[in-house]
Parts: sequence; C-alpha cells; structure tokens
Amino acid sequence: MKQTRHSLMAKGIIVLLSLLVLAFAFTFGWYTTANPRADAGGLNVNVKGTADFDYAIGFCTPATGYEYLHTAFTNSADMTLNLKELTATNSNNVTETYDLLYDYKPIDVTGNGVKLIRPAMSYGNWSVNTASNNYSNAEANVQYISFDLIVRAKNACTVSLDANSYAKGNCENAPGDGTLSGANAPNKSTYGNFSRDAIVGAVRVAFLDYDNSGDPSFNSQKLLTEEQNTYESEPALLWVPRPDLYLNNGGNDLATTGWMLATGVLPSTTYTRVSGGADTHTETGYSTYKHQYYNIFEVGQGETATTVIDNSDYVKTSSIDNNRVKFNQISPILRVVIPEDSNNNGQHDANEYYYGKVRIRIWLEGTDSESRRALTDGKFSISFDLSTH
Repeated sequence: MKQTRHSLMAKGIIVLLSLLVLAFAFTFGWYTTANPRADAGGLNVNVKGTADFDYAIGFCTPATGYEYLHTAFTNSADMTLNLKELTATNSNNVTETYDLLYDYKPIDVTGNGVKLIRPAMSYGNWSVNTASNNYSNAEANVQYISFDLIVRAKNACTVSLDANSYAKGNCENAPGDGTLSGANAPNKSTYGNFSRDAIVGAVRVAFLDYDNSGDPSFNSQKLLTEEQNTYESEPALLWVPRPDLYLNNGGNDLATTGWMLATGVLPSTTYTRVSGGADTHTETGYSTYKHQYYNIFEVGQGETATTVIDNSDYVKTSSIDNNRVKFNQISPILRVVIPEDSNNNGQHDANEYYYGKVRIRIWLEGTDSESRRALTDGKFSISFDLSTH
C-alpha cells in the first residue's frame, strides 16, 4: 500500500487543563497540599477539513457504572469534545453526558507512564521519605489524566504524533513566546518575576500501546466495548513538551522570594542546584531535556530508591525552532490494524474499518524543577498534531 501522510488537524487534539495545585520545594519538587483544587477545561478536538480517519475518546468512570464507553466517531471540523462533557451511549442504549474529570484532584506523581506512583512522603509532604521504599499507585483521573484515543480507518495505518504538537502556558499565545517570564508576566508568582503558568514545564505525556497478545479472541468489538488494562512494558512515546524551562530557587528550596525562571534553555545547558535545609543536595549536569523519575518500583531488596534519568528511545522532547517550542519530529504512537468483522462472516469486507486504540496519560512529574509551590495556580494546554502513514 502506498505510504502517505495526512494531517488530522491544524491544531490537533487540545487538552486544556487548568491546574490549581500547591507545591512545596525540597530535594525534589513535590506538591504537598492534601486537597489540591482543579478547574480542568477538558479536551477539545478540532479538525480543519476532513481527515482520512475518524477518532473517538474511550473512557470508564464510576459515573458510567464502570462500563467502558466511547464518544461518537468524528472527523468533522465542527465537532468539539470536552473531557468534562463527553457524550456516549451505554449498553442500554441510553445516551448521557459524562465528566471524566469529576474526581480530578491533581497532585504530582512520578514514573515512566506505564507505571505512575506517589512515593512515601515525610510529615507534611515536605519531601520524599527516602528512608522508605513504600509507595501507592497513582489514581487515573484523580491524580493524573487518562483516556483512550480510538482511531478507525478504511486502510490499515500508523498514527503518529507530528511536528506541530506543543504545550504552552495559559498566558502564552505561542509556546516559547517569552511571556512566561518578567515582572509583568500574567498570573505572576509571588516567588519571583515569572508566571505560575510555567507549571507547563513539569508536564509529561505518555502514549501507551496495548498488549492483547494474551487474548486470542481480541477483536474490534472488544476494543470498542471493553477497557483494556494490559500495556506493553514501555510506552510507545513519553513526551517532554517544555524542556526549554527551568525554575531555579537559588539554592534554597525554602525561600519564598528570589526565584528565577530560565527560558529558552537549550540541550547543552547544565546547572548545579543545592537544596536548602538540613539535607543539602547537589545536583550537577541537570538537563531539562531528559525525563527523570523516582524509581521505587525498580529497586531490589536492600537497595535504596533514587531518582534516575530515563534515556530510553521512547523518551522524546520538544525543541526550539524560531523561538517557538514544538515537537518538531514524527513519532509513531498507534497502529490501526484490528480488522472489523461486523457481519461475522470471518472476513474483513471493503466497507469495514480497521481499528486501533492508545492510552494517553498526562501528569505532573514530581521530580521536575517546575514542580514547585512557586507555580501554584498555573494553567496550561496541550495540542496534539496527528498524522497517518
């Protein structure tokens, strides 16, 4: 089959997250509020023209009675989907509107996307309790955002995250336009001359491919009606969308003034950080262009959990191009290869579709330098530009 690329949309799938979160800085930048608030605008999907494939959002919540549902498929330029207003029809043929983020209370977590955890914290959640290897599994759509992107097409294909994908602070007209820093920055932090919307620097996005090899009866009907919970051992893609930002506390995590936000950070930039308090910690060669996480779930008996740098091939970062920060590459996230057999005749007919599904997870990485109380009330949005091959 001829391989072609088709842009799904001009601005892609836009995830609008208004995060009202409180962070307390220590050796790592962990949030501490027990009840962080969230005002999440949701997921808006806009298509410019029509695409050669259709898409829907799959989800399962207490409000659905834990029945796995999906929105209607669309590629319409007029269709808008919102995570707080997802309309779907259940197995009783009742159509209702659901709020995927009803229980969402964002708090920073850590991991590689396949595994997301909240480590044991010291009293008051001021820091990670490094003396303990205990942790709790992070809760989907409570502590982080999670949903499925379902794609169908008349021809088997691969869907990729394309070059124009980006994340931006709410005050930015374009990612990297300079409005996040300065004395007059919108939504200004009390800790320094920068916007709280720089919280976008701590955002991580993972695309998880499903592993259904253990189910020989898996087909397009199961894909649409059953929630899969078995993933490949590694993400198809772990995206660090804003590596151009670095929040510097001047060596004192307990300070409430004098913080600085570095913008336009390049991959070659390194820092030395010294955290204040009794536990002095030096971190050299710190790079915002690498994903790191607290690896409690990977330590062996007798070993101590540490923060590790994930240099896996699946980790991709955005880059700076003409003072704008975008993905600037193409990375496969989803294979649309499950044939439909709506007639139950044992074959795929010409008028039937191929299907594919990928789990998308969006979280605030607790080990990131932007996971700080200095960025309380920060807001950001994410735009996915998708293409088929």
